[in-house]
Amino acid sequence: TELTINLINDKGSIKALVKDNGLGFDLSKMNSFEGIGLKNIKTRVDYLNGKIDFNSGPNKGTKVNIFVPLR
Repeated sequence: TELTINLINDKGSIKALVKDNGLGFDLSKMNSFEGIGLKNIKTRVDYLNGKIDFNSGPNKGTKVNIFVPLR
């Protein structure tokens, strides 16, 4: 029911924090997901030489931290 998105342009980089209060998921099973949503995000961040960190758990919502250096 809630989604928070923070974007920060900070000294040669872009930082994004995406947070929700949803159902969450088991991080240990992330590589076996059939959908392409999270894989697509990771692929795009990797392409930009960025870093991505997922923090989630069943019934705990999800937080995604993304860091991308500017060229």
